[in-house]
Amino acid sequence: MLSLLLLACAQGPRPQAQAGPDAYAALQTTSIINTDGYQLSPGDELSINVYYEPEMSFERIVVDSGGKIPFPYLGYVTAEGKTAEGLADTIRTGLSGRYVVNPQVAISVLQAASQKLVVEGEVQKPGSFPLKGRSTLLEALALAGGPQRTARLNEVIVFRHRPDGNYAARFDVARIRAGVDPDPVLEGGDTVVVGINQASRLYRDFLQVAPLLTLVFLRL
Repeated sequence: MLSLLLLACAQGPRPQAQAGPDAYAALQTTSIINTDGYQLSPGDELSINVYYEPEMSFERIVVDSGGKIPFPYLGYVTAEGKTAEGLADTIRTGLSGRYVVNPQVAISVLQAASQKLVVEGEVQKPGSFPLKGRSTLLEALALAGGPQRTARLNEVIVFRHRPDGNYAARFDVARIRAGVDPDPVLEGGDTVVVGINQASRLYRDFLQVAPLLTLVFLRL
């Protein structure tokens, strides 16, 4: 069951997210990723829907190496550096009047080629890393050089911010490596923390910014 925990402990907050099916449910992704404010870049996969104009709609189209997409009547349209809504506005303006009366354009990012995730704690090279395509927890740890020899592999926590709250889920990397548990898929903006002490510090930092905000954790 989902439980809401107010982190207000005299000795400081301590991670309560536990491994199990609910932890995986917390990080379940959808086919359309959260891209608020995300600027498009080469390699991004988009879906474009011009309502009532199927010849101008694409279930999947990729931003090319030059940062452009081919589009009917408009030629190659620059996508790089624009948000999905900004690109929709460009297409809407280009089509309006000459080709389509009052065009309605919706664009979603199916796969972002370059988003970032943070890996902290008991790893060889903590830092921020580009998230290219589909990446998993084990791949994120590999980017950071792998866990330190003294790291407790059953205390790897993934933090994720969503509009409805901040989620944390704990995973046992040893079980994942052994194929007992699945390797969870990460999203841009995730923070991976190896070790309880580092996770506690992250909780405290967050509470200093928003001390009354309830964090959402998943418990078995």
